[in-house]
Amino acid sequence: MPVDLYRRRIAATVVELAREDPFLVKEVIARLRAAGEIEADDLVYLDRIADRWIGIAEANARQEASTHARQARR
Repeated sequence: MPVDLYRRRIAATVVELAREDPFLVKEVIARLRAAGEIEADDLVYLDRIADRWIGIAEANARQEASTHARQARR
């Protein structure tokens, strides 16, 4: 397998993980930074993706809560 294809597959897997469990990704990045294993600006793009999915999950939770509240009032 060419190295380029391998790197793209790894990147796709990591991005998918950021979508599925953004809190885990942020925690791992924070641990790597604290341990000095990565520089402060490494994996910023992945941190942003995780933040985006956290925002989406929170917005969905708020929308679901308001929908349930409206249904309960009926």
